[in-house]
Amino acid sequence: MKEKGLTKRMSKNIVLVVEDDEPKRRSITGFLQETLRQDVELRTAESLASALSVLGAFKIVFAVVDMSIPTFDFVKDRRGGGQPQGFGGADILRFIDSETDSTRSVVLTQYEEFVLPQDGVRRDPRGLEDMLRSELDERFLGVIHYDGQHGVWRKSLRKVLEALSLVREI
Repeated sequence: MKEKGLTKRMSKNIVLVVEDDEPKRRSITGFLQETLRQDVELRTAESLASALSVLGAFKIVFAVVDMSIPTFDFVKDRRGGGQPQGFGGADILRFIDSETDSTRSVVLTQYEEFVLPQDGVRRDPRGLEDMLRSELDERFLGVIHYDGQHGVWRKSLRKVLEALSLVREI
């Protein structure tokens, strides 16, 4: 299948989680494994490079993206990965916007405020969402605040998954 010039490997529905913080990634993927339909495959990426690799290789139906991620994966016992890029997640969202036809996305962040690169002004997650909505198409579904392993974010993310018909029936 071709998607904006890229050849994608077909598989069942795939959800991608882009998160470099291991405890947070485990919390998110655990929730998704409990929530997603059984025909949905879950993939993870820990950096900008690995996320772009997965997005280039597979047809992703939905992506959960952290804003602050390193450029490359950290390799144990080796220096690497680089410092988290404050808006590395925005680069992933721009790739989704320009290089895919159907991937939907949300930002899931634990930061309570951001200094936006274009103007240096501190803003809350709503300000980040407004900035992203101004440059991305309607497939970007918003910003969800991650507030701990069992936080309110679960309800917000579940609502998005239900709207995309990705939730398992009980």
